[in-house]
Amino acid sequence: MPDQVTLTIDDIKITVPAGTLVVDAAKMAGIEIPVFCSHPKLDPLGACRMCLVEFVGPRGSRLDTACTVRVAEGMAVRTNTEQVQKVREANLGFILINHPLDCPICDKGGECPLQDQTMEYGPGVSKFIELKRHKQKHYPISDLIMLDQERCILCWRCIRYLEEWEDKPQLGLFERGGETMIDTFPERPVDAKSSGSIIDICPVGALTNRVSRFRYRPWEIKKTPSVCNHCPVGCNLRLDERVHGLRRVVARENLVVNDEWICDKGRFVHQFVDHPERLAKPLVKENGALREATWDEAFGRIVEKLGAIVDAGGPNAIGGIASPRASNEAAYLFQKFFRAVVGTNNVDFAGGAAVRGLPTGLSAIADIAKSDLIVLVGCDPSEAAPLLDLHIKRAVRRAGAKLLIIHPRRIELARYTPIKGAYLPVLPGNEAVLLEELVAAVQVGKSANQQINKSANRKSQIEVTQYAISRSIPVGRSTQFAPAIELLTAAKSPLFIYGPDAATGERGRATVAALAGLANALGQGDKLAYIGAGANEQGARDMGLLPDALPGHAAVADAAVRERLGKLWGVHPPAEAGQTYAQMVVGRVKGLFVMGENPAAQSVVAEALRKLDFLVVQDLFLTETAQLADVVLPACSFAEADGTYTNLERRVQRGPQGIRAVGESKPDWAILAGLAEKWLAAESRGDPLRSPEAGQAQGIAPTDLPDWKRKKRKVKTGPAPKPWNYPTAQAVLEEIGKAAPPYTALRWEALGEGGIQWPVSALARAPRKPEPATAAPVAAPAPGSLLLVSGPLLWDGGLFMQHVPEQVRQLTPAPFVALNGADLAATKLAEGSQVIVTSPHGSVSLTLKTDASVQPGTAWIPANLAGLPAETLGAGLGETVSVIVKVVA
Repeated sequence: MPDQVTLTIDDIKITVPAGTLVVDAAKMAGIEIPVFCSHPKLDPLGACRMCLVEFVGPRGSRLDTACTVRVAEGMAVRTNTEQVQKVREANLGFILINHPLDCPICDKGGECPLQDQTMEYGPGVSKFIELKRHKQKHYPISDLIMLDQERCILCWRCIRYLEEWEDKPQLGLFERGGETMIDTFPERPVDAKSSGSIIDICPVGALTNRVSRFRYRPWEIKKTPSVCNHCPVGCNLRLDERVHGLRRVVARENLVVNDEWICDKGRFVHQFVDHPERLAKPLVKENGALREATWDEAFGRIVEKLGAIVDAGGPNAIGGIASPRASNEAAYLFQKFFRAVVGTNNVDFAGGAAVRGLPTGLSAIADIAKSDLIVLVGCDPSEAAPLLDLHIKRAVRRAGAKLLIIHPRRIELARYTPIKGAYLPVLPGNEAVLLEELVAAVQVGKSANQQINKSANRKSQIEVTQYAISRSIPVGRSTQFAPAIELLTAAKSPLFIYGPDAATGERGRATVAALAGLANALGQGDKLAYIGAGANEQGARDMGLLPDALPGHAAVADAAVRERLGKLWGVHPPAEAGQTYAQMVVGRVKGLFVMGENPAAQSVVAEALRKLDFLVVQDLFLTETAQLADVVLPACSFAEADGTYTNLERRVQRGPQGIRAVGESKPDWAILAGLAEKWLAAESRGDPLRSPEAGQAQGIAPTDLPDWKRKKRKVKTGPAPKPWNYPTAQAVLEEIGKAAPPYTALRWEALGEGGIQWPVSALARAPRKPEPATAAPVAAPAPGSLLLVSGPLLWDGGLFMQHVPEQVRQLTPAPFVALNGADLAATKLAEGSQVIVTSPHGSVSLTLKTDASVQPGTAWIPANLAGLPAETLGAGLGETVSVIVKVVA
């Protein structure tokens, strides 16, 4: 078949790639052919018949669907003949026979293809005078989507999306003739994790957003391109604002990131942005209670109290914890504030220094489709990054990729492994041991292959695999490992992806080293990718929001980098590594600044935070941590401030301000810049709040000062930090380009609406390879106990999920523990009963469930549920935790 085909459409000669559909070829020529069922991201169907055009041949012309016929050399097409016009008019008249006149109240009104095409091609007056047929109008097909069966024109788009992209056939056609309707299957509601995409592609108002219904009119909204702030994929979306409120979120096309889909969390969880409980003014604690204050008073209190702690105990007596959701600009200024102003490397985020994350992330999301084998270790994309899951499923089902999954729980993607790969269950903490066995088998297999190829006695790949297993893997595991080793040795372009569940702590270090060893043994060492948990975790690491790394992933001990940053900042950052998140939240500091995190949601941490001398919280809501704070600073959400975010493939994307800020709240970066200016001003003038000598010079007697102010202050020697003059987020990004080499060429205007991926070659030094490490095998749990397994849920109990409408909030399950059926039977406990789960770290009360995806000998408790039960028991610490499940007395 030739690469290019030339045809004529409406007497216009065009050349297009072979295999192009006629409807797409016409679009390339600027000729519109109306469609309803056709969609560029769905397989051709030809259900609606709106795209009928004339195909001219030697025997005359014929009518056929332009959305199903592919171009051919010399083809002649006519799209606007009298016959075509009559057919379109008749087809629209037929569609409108039973379609209700809901336009004045329909959410789709004003952006409805049926409206537009009826005006362009339809009859001016309906000839139908009989009563219309009635169907269900407010019919929920899920907690998030409402179906109006009367408006449906049976285009099949929703059915096809769920089947072709999600591989979840959850909608179908029922009845016949004029009674035909879209409906769910019995007791099978639509629960695909990107189900809301069917709302976007519906050509009429049959499918509507239950969260945003009747909250906007399309012609009244202001549209702002942005990026999602829920997971590290960085899906492109659009913020629709009306009367200073965020009315809805819809997908925005970016072919290299999210195509044109977004997950349901990104679409439906946005009401926190303009929630009535948002913090609108700074708060300071007085007589044990928080009261409203001015920004100047709040900044003054912070400078006074944190300054006193620094004077008394040195800069390492305070620390900072930030959220991996924060923008690059906020993350950069946060670490700069502590390093250049305070003088400490005590900065980190949850899942930061504790996780062995590679600085390079995923090579490219597009590489998933090019891989013939995708290896997932301690990673569950279905829950943690649904659009990544969508890309993986597409690669498996359309491109023939295979899956190899190593996980303590049989995750959703494991359903493809019986035919398309292999699933290797592993006890939590034993990932490194299993990977080392695979490395040994691969190395033995390669050696055997080399010897066999030298001899005349050539053997099949299967025989080589069996030989490798017999020589390197313990007896009893050969059957389990055979498919995995065969997949690994046969793969030409594998991709190795791991997540924080397998990379935390010392065992995580061993796991990453073993996985790197496996990739290297296969000659694919550059195909190793870390996928973080936070929406901007890659950006946080790039900005140096770690106790042992500076902007650009340089070590804090790197003298050359500290010298360069010293010239940029006016002072050199410290050379000693700071304290980690885990160390700071348990009381290793006297003062703490928390930006966008809520560590006090865990009771043991809350107890430690109460003992701090001073606590500052910068957040959207009065969280458990904010309630303990001495000063609370109201921050803007991602939708209210300009900022950039770096996704899991190192793509830096813009997130412009879409709506007005709530009350007096400010962007995170602006708060930090204002605080730094206040701090530096106080130091430069000898502020009476910080210096008794300066107070005496201004007529304030030492006896009028608190005890700490009467002490002689330790004067900071050396150069002073340069002024913090940042009028905009764009100005901060410009400085980031000077501080972090990968961002040198990145400026706000240059990023455009699609973002730019920074190249690995831009790192100042080659990425550090995982350090060699080993881990002792984890023994099977003792009788009566189970090993704790945890991991993310899409619908978790996080802060944002607590500030959404009830129909969204109820998607979060009540805290539970799930056991394998065999373990449940052994405990002689009833499913649904309340049980006490105990570990060396704590004890929680949970509802007991059974789950076939949970492996025998383990207990599954999702992370980030209400009350943080998994974290209370020790999940996320990077150690193997045994738990005991007992019925509530």
